Amino acid sequence: MQNSSGASGHSLIEIQPWRDWVSVTKPGILASNLFCTFAGYCLASRLKFDDLTLIFILFGTTLVVAAASMLNNFLDRVRDLKMERTRVRPLPSRRLKPRNVLIAGIITGFVGLATLYIFVNPLSAALGFIGLFVYVVIYTAWLKPTSTWSTSIGGISGSMPPMIGYCGFSNELELGAWLLFLFLFLWQPPHFWSLGILKKEEYRAAGYPLLPVIKGVYRTKIQMLPYVVSLFFVNYLLFDYNYVGVGYLIVSGALLIIWLIACLHGLITKNEARWASNNFRLSLYFLTFSLLMMIFEIALF
Repeated sequence: MQNSSGASGHSLIEIQPWRDWVSVTKPGILASNLFCTFAGYCLASRLKFDDLTLIFILFGTTLVVAAASMLNNFLDRVRDLKMERTRVRPLPSRRLKPRNVLIAGIITGFVGLATLYIFVNPLSAALGFIGLFVYVVIYTAWLKPTSTWSTSIGGISGSMPPMIGYCGFSNELELGAWLLFLFLFLWQPPHFWSLGILKKEEYRAAGYPLLPVIKGVYRTKIQMLPYVVSLFFVNYLLFDYNYVGVGYLIVSGALLIIWLIACLHGLITKNEARWASNNFRLSLYFLTFSLLMMIFEIALF
């Protein structure tokens, strides 16, 4: 029994640091960004894969997004102590040393950008650098602790992965790349503001001037609407310029109508927490199934 217990304890000691290192890369966000990157590549290539190029695109993007997350964790470590959902992260709980995460983030970002530059093309590396710079410097270091504009401007960084995927194949900033940028840029604020409403007291305690904290929940719900409505126009342009077919337009449009109705319902709901949680999930369903339908339709036709 003693040998078994000792082995188990040793195993936990060995495994836990790796789990912490994985967690500072924010694997959920990483997976979402890679899916968007792959969708962008599919849209540009029409599934005529250059397997090696695609591997380097995904590998380089993985490193760049992981670096952005690590540097975000490094910069947010003090304020994370004030939020219930973030105080158990490896840096605020001191399971990882800030200097080690900072160095790892810088090296990972450099290797990721170099991979895109050398093995894909300079344009994809430039887009990766823009995403990394905006997320770490403009969003995390500057706007997040000082301005309600953090969510909207920070959306630029989240819009880079599908452009990297698209331009990794096309090697030029075509209309399709810009439409993917708009799609992700418009999707992000109403998506994140739903979480902001759900966790507004935690953001208030941490000192983050998020829109629901500064302007109030109702104003935030109103501000979601133009973003969601604008997505209808982006979807139509994707269809009108033959990037997607009628199947995508119907499926994505139906999901968008459901999401818009949910946003409008938020203006009269009395259970804000439940509404915010449901709206957050709806935004994820819209993004996921829209991109899946895009890929599926390309595969069929």
